[in-house]
Amino acid sequence: MKAIVHRQALVEVLALACSVVPTRSPKPVLSCVRISTVSNGRDKAVRLVTTDLEMTLETTISQVEISQEGTVLLPAGKLSEIVNNSPDETITLDTEGEKATIKGSDSTFTLLGFNPEEFPPVSGFEGEPDFSITAGALKDMLDRTRFAAAREMSRYAINGVLFERKGKKLSLVATDGHRLSQTRDETHGGESKDVSAVVPIKALVLLERLLTTRESSVELQFRENKIFGRIIPAEVPPDGDKPRAAAQPSATFSALLVEGAFPPYQDVIPKDCDRKTSLNRDRLQSAVRRAALLTNDDSRSVRLNFAAKVLTISGRSPDVGEAKVEMPIEFSGDSLDVGFNPQYLLDALKVAPTDEVTLELKSAAKPGLLRAGPNFLYVIMPVNLA
Repeated sequence: MKAIVHRQALVEVLALACSVVPTRSPKPVLSCVRISTVSNGRDKAVRLVTTDLEMTLETTISQVEISQEGTVLLPAGKLSEIVNNSPDETITLDTEGEKATIKGSDSTFTLLGFNPEEFPPVSGFEGEPDFSITAGALKDMLDRTRFAAAREMSRYAINGVLFERKGKKLSLVATDGHRLSQTRDETHGGESKDVSAVVPIKALVLLERLLTTRESSVELQFRENKIFGRIIPAEVPPDGDKPRAAAQPSATFSALLVEGAFPPYQDVIPKDCDRKTSLNRDRLQSAVRRAALLTNDDSRSVRLNFAAKVLTISGRSPDVGEAKVEMPIEFSGDSLDVGFNPQYLLDALKVAPTDEVTLELKSAAKPGLLRAGPNFLYVIMPVNLA
């Protein structure tokens, strides 16, 4: 292979590729990136593939000049360091067998690699997607759910986000047993196929890094106990018309799904709340944050006292002091004292998509329900105020 590559484009792609490479592995080839030349008619590009056997990422660089085609398998970390530290706008990649020469204007590096045939076979996106959604919509949905997923293993598959699709509606749900976040949006295509799968957090972190342009299209496919996805960049016509999808994907990825059953989350969503109030999201966020300043790890809760005309939010620590913040409200139902973890409240308010949120309650021992518009809800378990 011999190719002149735009250095900054290679820097960005290698950063993504290295995020998939395992830090430690008994198989040296898994610490490598497979680089090959590809052509689609007159267009030529360089394709980079990395895998840890659970996730696979394939990215394409079109800012290249290819004079000789080929494939090489190189240590991803060292290649990334060389490219990152180069001052040049372009670099030349020249390979012979398992060895690569990386040349800049004043430097030459010789990097020893491996036989490309030793790289494990990976399955890719095949056929039509199950559905597609814009990158912007998917990123918003991930932002509103991913934070609520469990970080520890349990008997349920809650170490990830549930993708549940029926008809055109896609629902994402995450829970850690103390709170639950759900958001919904419209998808396109494949209305006849329903989907229910739990995608691991590690895969979603990578997916979010690929969602750099909100107008891009994301095509998703679920098969073989895996999620497959490809990012189709949006092409903006010079006359400013509506962006349209490009012909070729900029990246494709796959990841193993989380095994096990997601809990019956619909049973957790309160349906009998008889106390309700609407609140300004930013004002409530500020009040909770200030009241939480005088809490500590042992008293990690804020008290919310709901009365007919005022909400009082207080935080208290025996060794530090007490804080009270008041805000006017219109509250329907009997007055109520309830305690919540302030960070759990702030996490939801930070991603709530509307300026006004609705808080629905039943009693101090029952979970609270926060809604923001028709497509976002958040269930939060109370804490003992005694």
